[in-house]
Amino acid sequence: MKDTLLDLSGKIDELTLGLYEALDGASASGGVPFFLVGAAARDMVLARGYGVPIKRATLDVDIGLRVADWQQFERLKERLLNTNNFDATGDIKRVVYRGQMPVDIVPFGPIEKGTRAIKWPPDQAVMMSVAGFEEAYRSAQQVRLRLDPPLDIRVATPAGLALLKIIAWGDRRSDKDARDLAHIVTAYLDAGNLDRLMEDHSDLLGNFDYVRAGARLLGRDIGHIAEADTKERIAAILEAQTADRSHYELVQQMMLFSPLSEEEGERSFEDNLSLLLELKTGIQES
Repeated sequence: MKDTLLDLSGKIDELTLGLYEALDGASASGGVPFFLVGAAARDMVLARGYGVPIKRATLDVDIGLRVADWQQFERLKERLLNTNNFDATGDIKRVVYRGQMPVDIVPFGPIEKGTRAIKWPPDQAVMMSVAGFEEAYRSAQQVRLRLDPPLDIRVATPAGLALLKIIAWGDRRSDKDARDLAHIVTAYLDAGNLDRLMEDHSDLLGNFDYVRAGARLLGRDIGHIAEADTKERIAAILEAQTADRSHYELVQQMMLFSPLSEEEGERSFEDNLSLLLELKTGIQES
């Protein structure tokens, strides 16, 4: 995958620019990098970057914060609150920007202590998996939000987001994760990947429809960025959901995703199963 700057300068509203400028400033002053994940990252790259239509926009923002410990996490939150543009909430990971935009801050990195999970303070009774965050962060792309003065942030790529969505679905079986995965899979070639298919993955051009070829390429890209244990975890989820005796829960939930445009027809059970099979094969090939 080519590491290119996605230039969205002039396409971002002032409220959103203010949020990311504040996050970037607090991150830089504390020496703790962050990147954008979740639906905001999906919409920024697919919709604003490549014109892929979306059914429901979101004001919710999710960021991954790469920190050594909880002290770094709390200092970052404190810097945000001290700007007087953010309000604390009853949720340790959530702040609200200017009373309008909820921001969830998820720590990952050395704070995991090799467990691929975090335990939320104060009593560490609630554990949250952050498997895949490290890979999604390393493979994130630079996105330019403003030209003058320059404002660039790291945003998870569609492949990084799909990796996180598969793991999240395996953890909580949410139909939201399944719908988001279906969105990314069906739009993957439209997200700047068609030329890559033609130039670097021409073996996928024969006997494939457009969306299935994109699913296979997405699988290869996921396999390329995933560490061995993450790749094994994802492969196990996809194997269980595509096996002959599977209940096909993921396939069924992917069918809840509405077509991106009126010209597209609803994708059938067989269509969605074939996408997961292509995704799984692509990961195995990588």
